[in-house]
Amino acid sequence: MTTPRQSCAHERFSAHVGVQRLTDDGGRVRNFIAEVQVSCTDCGEPFHFLCPDTGFSFTRPTVNVGATMLHAPIAPGEAVLPDRIRFEVQRPVGSGS
Repeated sequence: MTTPRQSCAHERFSAHVGVQRLTDDGGRVRNFIAEVQVSCTDCGEPFHFLCPDTGFSFTRPTVNVGATMLHAPIAPGEAVLPDRIRFEVQRPVGSGS
C-alpha cells in the first residue's frame, strides 16, 4: 500500500543508479556516465535534483528535462585530490548578512 503523496512525510527513499559506457564508432569506451534517480519508497514520488544544468556533458553533472535524473560523468580508479575544496552553506531566512 502506498501513502498519498500530499500526506507523505518522505522518510524512506529508494535510489536507482545505472552506469552507461559511451563508445565511439569503433566500439571503444570513451566515457562513463552514472545516471541516478531517487524516489520516496512510501508514496513513489520522484525527487528532483537542484542546481545542475539540463542537458548532457562529459565534464560536469547535468539533469534531464524534469530534473529527476542526474547524469554524472565518472571514471574508473581514484581521482587526483583537488588543491582546494569549496563548500556552500545556505543562510537561514531572516538571518543577517
